[in-house]
Amino acid sequence: MSAASLPRASLPLPARGGKEMSDLGFAMTVIIAVYALNTLIIGVPLGYSFWLSLHDTNAILRTQEFVGADLYGEVLSDSAVTDAIWRSLGFVAMCVAGSFVAALGIALVLNEEMPLRGLVRGLALLPWAMSQVVTATVFSFLLNPSFGALTGLLTPLGLAGPGTVWLSSDWALFWVALAFVWHVAPLGSFFYLAALQTIPRDLYRAARVDGAGPLARLRHITLPHLKHTTLIVLVVMTVEAVRQFDLLFSLTRGGPGTSTQILPLLIFRYNFEFSKYGLASAAAFLLTVLSLLLATAYFMLIRKKRPQGVNHAQ
Repeated sequence: MSAASLPRASLPLPARGGKEMSDLGFAMTVIIAVYALNTLIIGVPLGYSFWLSLHDTNAILRTQEFVGADLYGEVLSDSAVTDAIWRSLGFVAMCVAGSFVAALGIALVLNEEMPLRGLVRGLALLPWAMSQVVTATVFSFLLNPSFGALTGLLTPLGLAGPGTVWLSSDWALFWVALAFVWHVAPLGSFFYLAALQTIPRDLYRAARVDGAGPLARLRHITLPHLKHTTLIVLVVMTVEAVRQFDLLFSLTRGGPGTSTQILPLLIFRYNFEFSKYGLASAAAFLLTVLSLLLATAYFMLIRKKRPQGVNHAQ
């Protein structure tokens, strides 16, 4: 006779002599396991990269010479690196500003009542679901000077011609930033959409009764409630833009010339084209510091403004 066929009262009770793990013990076990896994997956490569940044590696002779912080000094004094940093900052500024405006606008539209709203929301997320290589392919066809959709649309209006080069040195970085916004803005819009649905509708009704227009409601009701969501969106967009590689490499490969060569692309060339592994590692740590500084600036800005809002509310 199986245990399932026995009466419930006759089933043997579990032995209580064994030592059961407490909730705190279970939580600590899970945390230690996660930290150990992160150390193995992230910490070991990160430590090896830092070790490489302190050594001058000769790929031909297969030798490594300890040089200390000399490579960091070489990185900071290299004009190609400083140019790439300034180019990265400009690229990040365009990407973050465009993504913020586009994400908020998309979220405000998706938050309204409309037919087939679920289908429209799913389609709005489609650009983010595509890989960045696919996004680059779409924009390469869009910006093709011979048969691109943009050329075909603007030529009859006299704003372009069959030979118009959209990805010129002056405009290439702008178009790559626009492709980034098209790809990433839907993700930010769903952060905003989730936050918009938590705002009480009574606030909007009362504002309409008081005669507040759409811009006044946006300024005094919507944006204050989205402050912390905006922080999350800005941090995510900034980190994504700072470490951007796939989109630029697939669309322009850093060109024309070096007009779209931001720091991640330069690190790639140091490592895979010039075999300067130590220099690439030092530049990569510089990129990490840049990301941390920008993210910290956002947190400090929000934290600085928080007490003013509390006092005002009181």
